[in-house]
Amino acid sequence: MDGSARLLKKCIAEVTNTPWGERVVFIFDPNSDVVAKPLHVSPFMDMLGNWNIKANDPTDSLSVFISVQHPELGDYFVASLKAKRLSSVSDHAMFFWLMPHKVALWIYWHALKLWWKNVHFIQHPRYTNPTYREEAMIRDKKLQCNQALAWDRGNCLQADGHHPGNLADRKRWFKWRDAKRPWC
Repeated sequence: MDGSARLLKKCIAEVTNTPWGERVVFIFDPNSDVVAKPLHVSPFMDMLGNWNIKANDPTDSLSVFISVQHPELGDYFVASLKAKRLSSVSDHAMFFWLMPHKVALWIYWHALKLWWKNVHFIQHPRYTNPTYREEAMIRDKKLQCNQALAWDRGNCLQADGHHPGNLADRKRWFKWRDAKRPWC
């Protein structure tokens, strides 16, 4: 938050890929940000996409919008979340404690339906490209540079992925770690 006016400047996203037990955390601009896809979330989508993310200031409700922009397929996936703040009454806790399990079952059910329809299965990149995380960070730095071109050409990336200037204000970090399965 910024000053006396309520202005949300940054958000933290935490994304988990249930089948592989990985989690990535990163910061994004809630007004609108483009993030190079840092995690193999679905076995039906490759790593070439970028996530366009928007979020509101979560007062009594939260809205998050994500679309995947692919260099060849264009915008091919859209997801949104709308949530309403609830009181911390124990009745809600009794209902929501199974929600991660329900979501995991939905994920596997939809994956099974896509597989049944012969949608091409894409192997996790860690088996074919062990440097996929580093490549995602380089792609993200290039994206940030493209967004910053209008205001500062000196902070752009060179072809090898290194930046000659200081990107302190626009620098995004990613942190990967193992995630527990929802049923553990």
